[in-house]
Amino acid sequence: MAGLFDTFTIAKRGLNVQQGAINTTSHNIANANTEGFSRQRAVSSTTRPFGGMSRFDTCTVGQVGTGAEISSIQRIRDSFIDYQVRNELGKSGNFEVQDKFLYQVESIFGEPSDSGIQQLLGEFFDSFQELSKTPEKSSARTVALQKASALANALNYTTTQLEKQVTDAQELLQMNIKDVNTLLDQINDLNKQIAGVCAVGQTPNDLMDSRDNLLDQLSSKFGITIDRKERETLDVKAEGFQSKNNPINNLVNSSPTDENYTRLSYVKSAEIKESSGNYTIELKYHTLGNLNSEPKTVTINCTNKEDAKTISDSLMQNRVLIADKNGDVTIRQKGAEITPPTDPKTYHYSQVTLNDGDTIKSDEIKTAIFKVYENDPDTNSVNDRQIKGEIAGNQGVQKNIKEYMVKLDQIASGLAYSVNAIQTGSSDGTNNNGYELVFTNGTNDDGITSKNITLNKNLLEDVSKLNCGSTSESGERAGERALAIASIRTLKMNMSSITDVKDRTSFFAEAGISFNGANNITLQGSKEGTSVAAYYKDVINTLGVQAEAASRNSINQDKILQDLKMQRLSVSGVSLDEEMTNLIQFQHAYSANAKIISTVDELLDVVINGLKR
Repeated sequence: MAGLFDTFTIAKRGLNVQQGAINTTSHNIANANTEGFSRQRAVSSTTRPFGGMSRFDTCTVGQVGTGAEISSIQRIRDSFIDYQVRNELGKSGNFEVQDKFLYQVESIFGEPSDSGIQQLLGEFFDSFQELSKTPEKSSARTVALQKASALANALNYTTTQLEKQVTDAQELLQMNIKDVNTLLDQINDLNKQIAGVCAVGQTPNDLMDSRDNLLDQLSSKFGITIDRKERETLDVKAEGFQSKNNPINNLVNSSPTDENYTRLSYVKSAEIKESSGNYTIELKYHTLGNLNSEPKTVTINCTNKEDAKTISDSLMQNRVLIADKNGDVTIRQKGAEITPPTDPKTYHYSQVTLNDGDTIKSDEIKTAIFKVYENDPDTNSVNDRQIKGEIAGNQGVQKNIKEYMVKLDQIASGLAYSVNAIQTGSSDGTNNNGYELVFTNGTNDDGITSKNITLNKNLLEDVSKLNCGSTSESGERAGERALAIASIRTLKMNMSSITDVKDRTSFFAEAGISFNGANNITLQGSKEGTSVAAYYKDVINTLGVQAEAASRNSINQDKILQDLKMQRLSVSGVSLDEEMTNLIQFQHAYSANAKIISTVDELLDVVINGLKR
């Protein structure tokens, strides 16, 4: 039968329980504004009772309780909401980067404006329209040539600025790589600490909060999947890189002793080299994205020139390489064919770490490219409808910007070659009939692009060299060719077919245009083409739609993310009102237990002092 000392022990335990609950409440209040903190709750349970365990027990009315104890400090966290938040964080990171860069691209084009390419195109054609009326006036020729120069400069500037945006996106990738590697190392260290604390029977709530914060930050960089293991440890994997074709090691391992984990490195350069018809790529990369480290080199053997260009472009655009813990690049090599019952045809893939100076095949380097902005059977199993992370945004937006650069090249080629053809009366770039070109690449008109297009300086030095008439004997008042240049405003060309034009002859073939009539003055357009001005307008409209969609996606995603974060706060966040209410409850319970101790003390005093009498 329980006695007074047992009652004293129960009250003492009660004090400890309430003290622990007050300590937990105090910890919650202290961290009310700590980012990522999950409120905690002291979970109490009854201790083992007396009596009723055998037939020799003297207690006949049942078991007598022995009080309570704190069995655990519980972290209030909903793992499903965490999964949703991280999933949406990945999408948000991608949309934010797209929105940011497309907004900057819109600013570069600056349409509509009085100084944009669209306005300058109109002024260029208007000036040649006016020149056709008074071709004998040098002032009219000067104005036309100045408008041509302004248009060429605008194309140069726009392309240069777009190239800078591509470079900026690639530099951000290097920063992302360093951030990711740092986050992974911190998560790995916390994993080990958490496993150690759990091994002695305790729950490291604050350490798990810190790890969850880092996982949130990591999920904004690219998609991740998380597998929970024993002792509250985690396996963290890269989403889209666990398929049978290109399985990579975990980013973080649940086992503290497993050092085989994946990190990321940064491509410095991928230079194409040719020797005796054989093409190779000299790949240089910085381990773990550390630009202060000496770059390592790998030689890539390519099957042909096109293969080399494709691989080089992919390396420079994606910039991120899959590596081991030291930053050395790893590749997956196909081994023997295996045929498990669930799959009629698969292969075994072994991971190989490359050493500085190694030589590999072009197919093998594909498995080392961390490409996350689109699905690529050679590289990943990314879901195109679930593109996630800032890295994907930086990789993907380069593709969009380069597409606009290609369209500007098409516009520059269409304008330059058609004007030069009318000016010289020749569709063959090797025969200019003794006339000066209007647009050049600085020397001639081979391979004119938006980046190198420029006005022929010889014409600026002597405007009389501008050919306005039908022939050299037409007289200074003849303006047929100036009028023909002005009519390019409505000339239809197959603009989208103008790709990698090397000279005027190939331009005529790809654009689908030809001379019509004597003296090679008027150009015959394509039936299904579009004019230079209309094509540029379509480019601007497409950019506007893309930028608006990116902005809308970013705003909508932010709303979804904020809603989920509020849901998480409603579950895990600290409510000061609730904590203060709990504190009052625990205070009264503590006082009640203290009163029991005081009562027992009085009873013991009666018993002990009464025996003396």
